[in-house]
Amino acid sequence: MIDYKGEYELARCPDCGGEMKYKAPFMVCLDCGLSSKRQDFEKMQKIIKSEFKEEMGDSEAEKERKERRRKRDYHDWLMKREER
Repeated sequence: MIDYKGEYELARCPDCGGEMKYKAPFMVCLDCGLSSKRQDFEKMQKIIKSEFKEEMGDSEAEKERKERRRKRDYHDWLMKREER
């Protein structure tokens, strides 16, 4: 998330959890000093989020959405089959 000044808001260090600031061309942790290019930082965030999501499982809303989609897909398949 970038605010109007071009700085990341709520960016947290993947190593220590400290605040990260964008100082061109790097994201720098204000606590431990970890620095990485913005693209690498975003990749790390995506990896961490996906690992966290796998550990925590789906939320109730996500489970309901998947169930509705499964039922809709089955209905669509059934209707195509009956058209034959």
